[in-house]
Amino acid sequence: MIIMLSIVLWQIMVNKTETQTAVKVTVNDSFMSNGWFFRNEVMVQGTTGDTVKHIVQGGEKVQKNAALAVVYTNASALENSQKISVLDDQIELLESAAQMITNGSDSVKIESMITNKIAELSSEMQQSSVSGMESSVTELRNLCLRRAIDSVDKETLLEQAQSLTSERNYLQQQIGNSSITIASPASGFFSEVVDGFESKLTISSLDTMTASELENLDPSKITTTSSDTLGKVVQDFRWYFAMFVPKENVEDLSVGDSLLLRFAQVSSDIQVSVNDIRKQKNDENALLIVSGMEITPEILSMRYQSVEVIKEIYTGIQVPKNAVRIQTDSEGNSIQGVFILPDSISRFKPIEVLYETGNYYIVKQGTTTQNTGLVVGDRIIVKGRDLEDLKVVK
Repeated sequence: MIIMLSIVLWQIMVNKTETQTAVKVTVNDSFMSNGWFFRNEVMVQGTTGDTVKHIVQGGEKVQKNAALAVVYTNASALENSQKISVLDDQIELLESAAQMITNGSDSVKIESMITNKIAELSSEMQQSSVSGMESSVTELRNLCLRRAIDSVDKETLLEQAQSLTSERNYLQQQIGNSSITIASPASGFFSEVVDGFESKLTISSLDTMTASELENLDPSKITTTSSDTLGKVVQDFRWYFAMFVPKENVEDLSVGDSLLLRFAQVSSDIQVSVNDIRKQKNDENALLIVSGMEITPEILSMRYQSVEVIKEIYTGIQVPKNAVRIQTDSEGNSIQGVFILPDSISRFKPIEVLYETGNYYIVKQGTTTQNTGLVVGDRIIVKGRDLEDLKVVK
């Protein structure tokens, strides 16, 4: 009796149907690599130190001969220059406030304008619109100033502005010839980061580079400081990124294909195109060269970098491989699919595989309205015996 009971319990356990809830996932068909940036760059000669006042920041677009920085011969001249910047800001605010008084804006209207400007600034922050934010911050500051000095007349404001202007002119005279302006040697994008590879990793040098030559580049030779260089100007919109990768990672790639690069320092993926794939006989690795046109301060400052190269992004339903079954339709064709268990009756659903990993497939998501394909929430049968379409499952 005990033996028979054990056999029955064992059969129940063996034949027990197991399910897994269908979930929607996104996976990347990608690989990791390390690579080097190649750009056409012109060095900006000029001393760096505590007496240098930068006019442009990293990532900003500059024109040839435009002022990049001012070098002061002594700390006093730099201090006066900083005071002048503060005075310029105050003068601009006072003159703007005086103009608004002339326009006759009442307090209720001012409050409404401030509220609207705060909402506008919030939207620009969410969209990361830096140029728009700068303009909105200036306008909001002027409105707040106007509200704060509502009882002050126009003449008083203009007198204060004139007094500050006189102070500014005096400080400018004190500076005199104690400054030297450093101009941009070319048009392009300014970067303060100089790494020592500017003359080596040019776009022209990439034309003849082999995978072995790229592999032999030494990242430890990258420098981060230069006492006699203000920075550099990247001359072109387009840059190149070269990687030494196993051949199997590029077997399905062709020149012109679109890829995404994911760098840890950059907030969003960067779209690039395959520029060249160089393979050598009896070599297990290849040189993959991609090009991009997105310019950010982070990209301009990078030289040797780890990266995730994304070939494709797949979104669909995750299906364990052990859940997949083959059924034959009325015409004798084999159909790949899975059984689901909406209640106590199994149902077969065909699947369209989008991407395959070692343990599961990503399949195309169906639609609940047309009742086609797998959808989120379906109970996929991952273990069961003698499964058939529209069969009662015990």
